[in-house]
Amino acid sequence: MARTLEFYYDYGSPYSYLADTQVETIAKRAGAALARKPMLLGGVFKATGNASPMTVELKSKWSAFDLPMWARHYGVPFKSNPFFPINTLALMRGAAAAQIDGTFERYHPAIYKAMWVDGRNLNDMADGRGGAGRKPTSMRERSARAFRIRTSKIA
Repeated sequence: MARTLEFYYDYGSPYSYLADTQVETIAKRAGAALARKPMLLGGVFKATGNASPMTVELKSKWSAFDLPMWARHYGVPFKSNPFFPINTLALMRGAAAAQIDGTFERYHPAIYKAMWVDGRNLNDMADGRGGAGRKPTSMRERSARAFRIRTSKIA
């Protein structure tokens, strides 16, 4: 039976970013195929009556120490994003669309880099504007724009 490592992630999670930098190596070491699965962590928090660790004072203080420590340990760049937290719904929809249309290998690392290395304001992408300077007029237009997100607009 073939092994598969399913990795559930949300671009708004700094711990998800750090885990993503390691997951390919882990899958290879385990002899498993890697399946990245976009999810909405905020939805999980809401469904479980939980809250983002960043909104809990002591957890937030710990994360300010813990995240850079793990980044140094893994040897990967990390910068706290001054625009955090953001609504990642459109970004996660973009990931699902990129998996379907074959652009995920460019989209995925570009979003993580923009969020957790470059400290970019991805709220513009998340609300559907995509830097175009105007807000979409309908939910249909918002969704269509979210699915057209390309790395050239954010990288």
